[in-house]
Parts: sequence; C-alpha cells; structure tokens
Amino acid sequence: MKKIIKYLTRVLIATLVMIFIWVIFNWENISNFPNIISSFYAKEFCSCYYVMGLPEEQCHHYTKQYISISDFKIDKEKKTVTVSGLGKTNTAFFENSRVGCRLK
Repeated sequence: MKKIIKYLTRVLIATLVMIFIWVIFNWENISNFPNIISSFYAKEFCSCYYVMGLPEEQCHHYTKQYISISDFKIDKEKKTVTVSGLGKTNTAFFENSRVGCRLK
C-alpha cells in the first residue's frame, strides 16, 4: 500500500511540474484569455445586431459562450456595444455597412 501511495505522489508531482512548465511557456496566451471573452462577445453582437440586422434576443443567443459575461450595455444612438467578462471590458462600435463593427 505504501508503494502505491509513493508512486501516486510521484505521478501527481510530475504532473503538476509539467502543468507549471506548460503555463510558463504559454503565459502570454493564458493572460490574454480573459480579454477574449468580452471582445468576442462585443464584436460578434455588434455585427449581428447592426450589420445583419437581427433582433437583440437572437444576437444574444448567437454570441452566447460557455463562459458567461458579467455586464452588457448597448447604446443604440452611438451604435456601440460594451461587454464585461472575467474582469475585462471591451467596446465594439458600428463603423458602416461596408466595414462593419470594430473594437475600440
């Protein structure tokens, strides 16, 4: 029994070390991930709503992600969409029908 526990402990430590090394080599991508959630939602919702002209409810369903957003604001006069998620906030604005939406 002690040999099994010793073996499992070594496997666990080796796995944690490998995960730690992987995180170090991929830190730039990992640190950018929270920003992706809000920027994707804002840009896709803006494109869906202003470019394709779909209803607001359908655009929310279209842009829904596994990780949910925490705040959503749409300014119909300025044609902007502001979204917060995982502590990051991004705004997309409708430029024109040819270009579509862009992130600020």
